Amino acid sequence: MKDDYKDIIDLPYNGVKQHSRITMYERAAQLSPFAALTGHNDMLDDTARTKEEADRENDAPKDFDDWYATLMQMMEQQELG
Repeated sequence: MKDDYKDIIDLPYNGVKQHSRITMYERAAQLSPFAALTGHNDMLDDTARTKEEADRENDAPKDFDDWYATLMQMMEQQELG
């Protein structure tokens, strides 16, 4: 198996005569539709935004008594600080 291509391995490569080489820009344009992570950053941003919103909702007091107690604690901290 090691010597399978020994007879052609050192031959010069002259390219394909029938087709001209494409530019790097053209090659990139051909392959761009296959980008595996298209939209990945947008999805991460949406996930982070959703988590931040959920954290804010969890930190907010649920009813008036909780809200009032939180407000009083904040006022006491400001007076002591």
